Amino acid sequence: MRIIFIVMLLLFVGRTEAQIFPVDTLFKNGDIANRINLVFLSDGYQANEMGKYITDVNALLNNMFNQVPFKHYKNYFNAFAIKVPSNQSGAKHPRTSPDNDCAPVPQLAVDNYFGSTFDYANIHRLLASTKMGTVVSVLHTNFPLYDQGFIVVNSPYYGGSGGDFAASSTHALSADVSIHEIGHSFARLGDEYWAGASYAAEKPNLTQQSNATLVKWANWVGTSGVGVYAHSESPTWFRPHQNCKMRFVNVPFCSVCNETFVEKIHSLVNPIDSYSPSQLNINFADEPLEFSVSYIEPQPNTMTVTWKRESNTFASNQNSVVVPVTSFTELETKISATVTDGTSLSRSTTHGTSHVYVIEWTITKEDPITGVQVRSEILEYEIKLFPNPVQRDLNFSYALPRSAKVSVSLQELSGKKVKTLVSGKQEPGEHSYTMDISGIAKSNTVYIMELRSDDLVTYKRFVKID
Repeated sequence: MRIIFIVMLLLFVGRTEAQIFPVDTLFKNGDIANRINLVFLSDGYQANEMGKYITDVNALLNNMFNQVPFKHYKNYFNAFAIKVPSNQSGAKHPRTSPDNDCAPVPQLAVDNYFGSTFDYANIHRLLASTKMGTVVSVLHTNFPLYDQGFIVVNSPYYGGSGGDFAASSTHALSADVSIHEIGHSFARLGDEYWAGASYAAEKPNLTQQSNATLVKWANWVGTSGVGVYAHSESPTWFRPHQNCKMRFVNVPFCSVCNETFVEKIHSLVNPIDSYSPSQLNINFADEPLEFSVSYIEPQPNTMTVTWKRESNTFASNQNSVVVPVTSFTELETKISATVTDGTSLSRSTTHGTSHVYVIEWTITKEDPITGVQVRSEILEYEIKLFPNPVQRDLNFSYALPRSAKVSVSLQELSGKKVKTLVSGKQEPGEHSYTMDISGIAKSNTVYIMELRSDDLVTYKRFVKID
C-alpha cells in the first residue's frame, strides 16, 4: 500500500507541477494516519524570514494547546510547517473596505505566494488567500494527509479568516484570533457575534430554534451560562452563550463549542494505537494468555476500558488482562476490549455509540483434550482503503465479526454526507468493494469514509486528486 501511495503522489506532483518545499515537524504524537495533522503554510515571509515563521507558528501552537479543549487532546494531534517563501514580506491591502478598521493601515501591494490580502469581501479584517488553488496544490504535494491547513501571514495588522483553510496575521492578538478561526475551519462553528445575514446558517452554535428544550444544545442549557440568546441585530437567530471565543477574543470557548471540537476530534481519530496478541495462531502450554490495548490518552485521562468475556464484564480500566488457558473450557470464547471517552466536555446524545472503539478476540481451542493450542483471531472494526490519494477507483474493505446492519457513507470533512456507498444487513467475514468516485468526489479534497456496524462507528480519511 505504501508503494501505491508513493507512486500516486509522484504522479500527482508531476501533473500539477507544484513546487516541493521544506516541511518542519513541530511536534508529532503518533502516526500521521491516526492523528489530526495541522499543517501550516507561510505567506508573506521571505526566504530569510523562515526562522521568524517557525517562531510565529510555535507561539500560536503554544497558545492553542494551553486552552480547552485542545490541551486535553494534544496527544491526538501532530503539527507541521511548510516553509513557502514569498518574494516580498507582508500582506496586500488594496484599501477597498469601507469600514473604519481600514483607515490606520497603509495601502500595500505585496508579492506574496498565496495572494493573502486584507479587505477580502470588502471587510478589512477579513484576511484571506486569493490563490486557493495554489494552497491546495502545495498542501497535496508536500503533505497530502493534512486534516487542517492554516496560512500564517507575516503582517502586524489585525486580521484572519476561516473557511476550508484558516488564516491569521502576526498581530499581538493573532494567537487567539487563530484559535477562533480554527473554530470555523476545523469544527465548522459559526460566529457568535452577528457577522451579517449572508453568514447566517444552521451551525452547531447558531440556530433559528428558540425552544430551550428543542434547541440542538439542549443538553447544556442552564449549565455554565449556556442558554438560548437572540442576536439583537437579527432576533430570529440564536447563540448558546454571551461570552464565547466565537464572539470575543481572550475568552474561553463555551461548552457547546467545546463539545463540537471533541466530537470532531473523535470523528477523525481512532484512539486505539495498538493491541496484542495480533498473530492468528498462538501455541501455549501452561502460560496464561495476556490481552492488551494501547490507546491515546487525553490529559487528564478520561478514557475507560471495559473487558468482557462473551457478554460478561470481568475487568475495567486496565490496559491489559491475563486469562489462564485452562479457563477456556468452551471450544470458542470471545474476549473484547471496549474503549470509550467519558469526557465531561461532551453531552452529545450520540457520543456513547458513535465514539466507541472495540477490539474482539475469538479464541478457538484446537485441542479440547490437552488445551495446549489456542488460535486467536483479532477482529477490529476498521475500514481499509487504497490507494490514498485516489484518482478514480477507490478500493475499500472491512471485516465483520458477526452479522450486522451496515452502512458505509462518503462524507466531507465538515460531516456533510456526500453519498451512501453500502447499506443493509451483512453476514460475518470480509467485505470488499471497488467504486468509481470520480463523479461524486471533488478533486484536491479530503474526505471521510464512515462505517457504521450496528451501534459502532469507525472512520478513515482519504484524499481525492485529479
